[in-house]
This record gives sequence, C-alpha cells and structure tokens, in this order.
Amino acid sequence: MPQNSFGVHLSYASVDRTDGTDPRPSARDILSLLRVPAGVRDATAEWDGREEAVLAIPVTDDGHVLTLSEDDTIESTLSASELEAAFEEKGLTLWLDVDGDVDGDVATGFDSVEELVDDLIDDSVEMGGDGSEAAAIDSALFAAPAVQVSAFSHRGPAVARILATARRMTVDHRESGDWSLQQFETSEPTGDWSTSPAEVPVIELNRAEAAVWFEVTVGIGGPVPFWTDAERDTVPVLDIAAIGVPETAEIYRRLLTEGDGSRDDLLEIAAAVRLDVDAAHRALIPEALGGVIGAEARERAFLAAFGVAPDLIDAAFGGATAPAVRRFLPVGWWTAVRESAIAGVGEFTPLNRRERPLARLGDALRRRPVVGLALSFGEFVVGAWVTSRGRGAGRTLGLLLVVDALIDASILITRIRRGRR
Repeated sequence: MPQNSFGVHLSYASVDRTDGTDPRPSARDILSLLRVPAGVRDATAEWDGREEAVLAIPVTDDGHVLTLSEDDTIESTLSASELEAAFEEKGLTLWLDVDGDVDGDVATGFDSVEELVDDLIDDSVEMGGDGSEAAAIDSALFAAPAVQVSAFSHRGPAVARILATARRMTVDHRESGDWSLQQFETSEPTGDWSTSPAEVPVIELNRAEAAVWFEVTVGIGGPVPFWTDAERDTVPVLDIAAIGVPETAEIYRRLLTEGDGSRDDLLEIAAAVRLDVDAAHRALIPEALGGVIGAEARERAFLAAFGVAPDLIDAAFGGATAPAVRRFLPVGWWTAVRESAIAGVGEFTPLNRRERPLARLGDALRRRPVVGLALSFGEFVVGAWVTSRGRGAGRTLGLLLVVDALIDASILITRIRRGRR
C-alpha cells in the first residue's frame, strides 16, 4: 500500500516525572496507546535515580509525530503539542525538540556556553566568592578528563615517538601485519596525527570513566565519532513483527537503526577506506533489532569491520598474547629528531607501504649498516672531488654531498655501535 511522502527525522526526547521515579513504563504505555513508532533508550537498565529517560520519537518537518493507523499505515496527524499534553495528563513532562524549537525561557540571554559560564562566575562573585572560586568554577566546567586511547592505523613508530614528545606522554606501539596499535592517555584529540595519507584510517577507541566511544579519521574534515553503547539497549515501543504492512514494519525498523545517521557516516568513510559497512553498523544498532550483543563484543566487531589485525584488537582489551610492544617516552625534540634519524626512513613509512622497493632498500641498509657506511664513503669521495673541481652550483652540490655523507656516516656508526651491545 503506498505511503504518504514527507520529511521525517528521529528526535531524541527526554521525559521525566516530578517525583523522580522511573518514567519509562508510563511513557511506553502512552506511546503504545497512540501507536507511535518510537523507541526507548536504556529500556532495560536499572533505574538509578537519574533525572530523565530518553525516547526516540519520529517527527515530521512540519512538527507532527508519526503514528500508525488501525490498518498499519503511517500517518502524521498527531501534533507534538498533543503528544506532550498526553504525557502531562499522566504526570510526565516530555521535552520534545521539534524543528530545533527551544523554549524561550531556557534560551533567553545567552548566545554561547561561554556567556553562560561567565554568568555563573559573576553570580558566584556577587554571592561572596573570590577570584579563586571563580577560577575553580571555570576550571571544573572546561577541564578535559583524561582518556585511555587505543589508536589503530597504518602509522609507523615514528608517529608514536612524535606523539610522545609533542604531548609529553608515554606511547606504547605494537605492530601486526600492516596495522599498528598505539596506546596512551591524553585529553586532546590525536586522530589527525599522521605523516602520510596512506596511514589512514586512524580508528581511536576512547575509554573514559563514564563513556566509551570511537573516533574515525580518514583525511580532511576531522574525526567522526561513533558510540557503540548509545543504541545498545534501545527497544521498540511497538511489536515490529506484529505490524501487518511489511513496508511500514521496514520503515519502523530503519527509523530505529538508521535514524541517528551513523550508517550514512559509515558509507562516507567506506568511500575512502576499506570498511564492511554492514558489520560496522551491526555494532551500532540496538541489540533488540539485530545488533551485536554485549558491550565489548560490539567494540571488537566495529574494529574488525575495518580489517584491523585480530591480535591487535586482543591487545587493546588486555589479551595475553599481544604482539611485542615498543614504549616511547617523552623526550626533547633534539633527542626525538636524532633517534628518528638513527631509526631511518622505515619508521616513517606507512606499514602498508613497506613492501615497496624504496622502503625495502631503506630497510636493507638499516639492517646492514656496514654496507650503508661504504656507500656513504663513496658519496663523500664523490662530493669532495666535485667540490675541488667544480665552481658555483657544482661546488655547492659537492658540499651538500659531503655534508650528507658525514651525517649518514655518523648515523650508521651509531647503529653499528648499538648493534654490538
């Protein structure tokens, strides 16, 4: 049966009860009675006295709420205000944002978060607080919590050394095949730290005290966040299997699985890098609608969809058979540059480019420093000869060859000495 055509989006509405008790059962009853194809977030979680629950409600562009008719076709005759009134009759308050409309009393007087913070600080001072108290409020509001990061990419150890030096933190680096895992603790974004487009995607698994999320970077435009736990316990209000019109049932299912836009983001990423969109999406959709079951299982499935090496995934979750780790400590820039030069260009080479001829040649010279020292001596002789015979640009070229040969020789001698320890 043909459906009406209109624009619709999924609105995440909060609902609360004056006495602070669990509003979810009553909210489900109201939505079920009105036949709203909605979802309840954290539907089965124990009510811990939090202030509100969250509902996923489909809303049209003109401010109406989708409902199902008696013959299971989709209608848009219920207004948002009528739905809010139905909640109010049961002693609940529904905060439904329709078309970006916000209650005027809430928004009045502040154009930004910074203005709100300034007002809170001013109030504190007027109530007797001194400048240190105001600074404490400012610091508490804007202090970024430390996050445990497991970053998967094709980045080599040189990036780990640069990150450790630039952010003054310890970075553990592991490799398996053409994937690497870099683990560290930070409060600043690091997904855009790469030396070559071949190193992406950078997939960061972030673990904070109260949340776990991913950030995926594939180039310009910044990281894209994904929350594998966000929709995990979302449950449909209506029984999708009991809906008599298959098209309506499919629309309802897609509203709750694709309404947050995560699949669209995955498709954009898949246009740039290898990604099994369906597998990644199953790690993001509700468990009740075919999603991967279990918090850790969802995180593992999301990583596996990018083709990340399984042993590195195990390492991120504390696996006992993790690949060998290299630990980079924060050092000064001079030390970091020196160590990078000694390590060679191979550490800057993306792991998926190491089989290319130039990279293999550099690796061979790194493993055979005596051969490299002989080549440097030959370069020095040629440079000295050109310098003594040439003029102008030729003499400059000769000097450059001599300087390069001396630098290479010092690096190679250091490698030889370290290899004998």
